[in-house]
Amino acid sequence: YGPPGLGKTTLSKLIAGLIEPSDGEIEIRLGEEWIDMSKKGPMHRGRVTPHIGLLHQDFSLYPYKTILGNLTDAISLDLPSEFAKMKSLHVLTAVGFKEEEAASLLEKYPDQMSGGERHRVALAQILIKEPNIIILDEPFIGLDNKNKKNIGNILIKLVRRYHKTIIFTSSFANYSLKIADNILVLNNGKIVVEGTKKEVLKKGS
Repeated sequence: YGPPGLGKTTLSKLIAGLIEPSDGEIEIRLGEEWIDMSKKGPMHRGRVTPHIGLLHQDFSLYPYKTILGNLTDAISLDLPSEFAKMKSLHVLTAVGFKEEEAASLLEKYPDQMSGGERHRVALAQILIKEPNIIILDEPFIGLDNKNKKNIGNILIKLVRRYHKTIIFTSSFANYSLKIADNILVLNNGKIVVEGTKKEVLKKGS
């Protein structure tokens, strides 16, 4: 958590291995081994990045593809048509759509959906790849209060349902405190407070 422009997006890209740290190490556990993400190559960072899903705050869906196409073809999932449909329906229900809603969405295009619906489809696009670590960069940006609450509840359910590690950056303290188990507070690119919700609230009081 932290105000805009203080290093949250940079930190998420560092964890995902998209940019190089100027100093220090970033280690991610793969099985029983810890991998240093600052080291390039298929024996280091390349072993971990396929297991990381990153949703950028400025995400965009492919406007010329249906939602089914966005969930499968657009991310290079070569699946038999029926299995692709089943898998797409599964992840759409995981992000809060009812079964009948999910089924009706498959043949729609992004411009036929609301902003909140597109946000959830983008999250489903990450889930369909079954990553072990999900990084969400400002998942509440551009949403009204109702959709912020919906996305927050979905994140809580995803953690419980899939037992995944979810890292999200946010400029909204109230949603961070509601959703996260552990919190880092950033200021000017540095961690100024870290700990559980109780510890962070105690330090901030």
